Amino acid sequence: MPKTDLQSNALGSAAAGIFSRCLTHPLDTAKARLQALPSHPLPLQQKSLIVGTDGTYGVLRNIARSEGIAGWYRGFGAVLVGGTPGTILYFCSYDIIKNRLNQANANNKSQQDSFAVYLASGMLAEAIACIIYVPVDVVKERMQVQSSIANTAADNIRLPYKSSWDA
Repeated sequence: MPKTDLQSNALGSAAAGIFSRCLTHPLDTAKARLQALPSHPLPLQQKSLIVGTDGTYGVLRNIARSEGIAGWYRGFGAVLVGGTPGTILYFCSYDIIKNRLNQANANNKSQQDSFAVYLASGMLAEAIACIIYVPVDVVKERMQVQSSIANTAADNIRLPYKSSWDA
């Protein structure tokens, strides 16, 4: 892969990853809050701080009311700092692996750009990118759910994580 293609792929991957995460991070935050619900029953007042009455929409509405719109983007710093390189790594390694597999099959035209090439490229690229994605997801989810944990406590407790670096 020529250097300019790699640079274009990296910049395009970064831009696409950041843009898509800006749009979908609030839904991810709502999902994380719903998944973090305690297994024991909560008093109605505490449960309404987390869930609301309308599922995902209720969670997003209650986050906006209690934490402001910034609450939707809790953990977003970790996504930008760690997730963006993960996205770049995924797309660039996918392209490199696909090109190498196609080169290895240069004599067999029926195998070039086949389903197997795309499948293997995607699987290997995802495995490589998960080296970054998994630890970043842990930090992100900790940041996303920490205020819902504080809201379910009997007394006001100190939030366990001050920032993404602390998580």
